[in-house]
Amino acid sequence: MTRCRPIYLILVGWMTFALSPASAQRSYAPNSVLSNGNWFKFSVAQPGIYKIDLAFLAQLGVSTSNLSSASVRIFGNGGEMLPEAANGTRTDDLVENAIWIEDGGDGIIN
Repeated sequence: MTRCRPIYLILVGWMTFALSPASAQRSYAPNSVLSNGNWFKFSVAQPGIYKIDLAFLAQLGVSTSNLSSASVRIFGNGGEMLPEAANGTRTDDLVENAIWIEDGGDGIIN
């Protein structure tokens, strides 16, 4: 009568992967864009083109007297769902959105 011997399988590659630190898998921005400046939050209901005027900025609490057009920037990540794949690429900070500012050529929004 022959006895069955147990077979042992060692998954060295799997063990190495499981022991690697998670921080080595991603790279992060050195500083958040939120660390500097004055920030005001607003949202939009639908994708599209929106007009932001002085009245809207004042409603947000922005001091609109002598407001430099170079100081206005809009950031956001689009409000989309995170990717289903856990290993998908994700931005770890806010992305600057393209804007058009009509200031009359003097650099001041008025």
